[in-house]
Amino acid sequence: MSDKNNSLGFDTVCIRGGHTPESNRAHLTPIYASSTYTFDSAEQSIATFKGDEKGYIYSRWGNPTISEAEEKIALLEAYGLTDKDGAPLKLKAILHASGMAAICTMLMANIKAGQKIITHFSLYGGTHELVEKILPDLGVAATIVDFHDLNKVEDAIKADKTIRLMHIETPANPTLQCIDLEALSALGKKYGLIVCVDNTFATPYLQQPFKYNVDYVMHSTTKFLNGHGTAIGGVVVGRDLDKMNTSVTKMHRLLGGNSNAFEAFLLTNGLRTFGLRMERHCSNAQQVANYLECNKGVAHVNYLGLTSHPDHAMCLKQMKHAGAMLSFELKGGFDAGVKFINQLKLCTNAVSLGTCDTLVSHPASTTHVSVAREQRLAFGITDGLIRMSVGIENVADILNDLEQAVG
Repeated sequence: MSDKNNSLGFDTVCIRGGHTPESNRAHLTPIYASSTYTFDSAEQSIATFKGDEKGYIYSRWGNPTISEAEEKIALLEAYGLTDKDGAPLKLKAILHASGMAAICTMLMANIKAGQKIITHFSLYGGTHELVEKILPDLGVAATIVDFHDLNKVEDAIKADKTIRLMHIETPANPTLQCIDLEALSALGKKYGLIVCVDNTFATPYLQQPFKYNVDYVMHSTTKFLNGHGTAIGGVVVGRDLDKMNTSVTKMHRLLGGNSNAFEAFLLTNGLRTFGLRMERHCSNAQQVANYLECNKGVAHVNYLGLTSHPDHAMCLKQMKHAGAMLSFELKGGFDAGVKFINQLKLCTNAVSLGTCDTLVSHPASTTHVSVAREQRLAFGITDGLIRMSVGIENVADILNDLEQAVG
């Protein structure tokens, strides 16, 4: 999308952003189901391989269907933001086969053996395992600090000169902790760290980390960006265009975690309704949280839109709305959690999030069943905790299902 269209509204960018008219005049960019691409001459292939002429070579390196999804997401993360010179902020996105693939590309393009990352508690389970079980074998250790305490974060950075990168996830999964992007990014920059943010829960509709001068943003596009549960995907978005076009692109291509045209097509179609979906997700979630907070069978509700959440004020500072994710603790503990799941009639028992239908899970008996109870409790994942991704159904139907399931 050209600079002259920078004044378009967010929903218009969701629909039209990144689209280039196709040579056969297809209304929507088609699925380019081709592994490789042809050249008119040896000279053209030489120019394309050298980067002197723009074009596609091999679909692990790039594909027209994938390009549209990448450009659209970059535009949404940059929406309304400017660079240090006051010009519209330009970002580059690289689509991956999964959110974990995107995180791996970003990390491996920026850290090496002997360096460390600094991050916090209550990360997405896959990220936590990557940090705890995979990176140490590659010579990369992690320092885990409570990111609510900026003094502890600064002390940890000052005490260890090998810390190279700060990884932030906010809101966090599943306790919905919300941490200060502006303060943490400023602290990271003060000590020359690379700052990256997993923005999956919030999405660019609710939160734009690049506003706070971070270097990278990652998403599992499987979730709210796709919105329909039809395709796995991930994306890394970067501010440094030279680095994104060189070392990060090289790492992405060599690791082989690229997306494919079919899943990129599904993602692009999902993004066309992204803004509208998020409005309903957020409205429904607030009403569900209000209801649960008054339910006698519920001990506690974790939702950033409630004044009872300790990070409510931080949510108001850096997010447009509290979002679609919440969790709540049932008074009956583990057995009550299992019973609740079995009683559901409308809501879907599944462990993902961000789809049009409401998804509900009991982490203690599913996603965290192999985690030692003491460690699970330390992360705030209690025995009766239920995680809920509130969908876009009629909210009365969601509330009726919760009413009969809680009992």
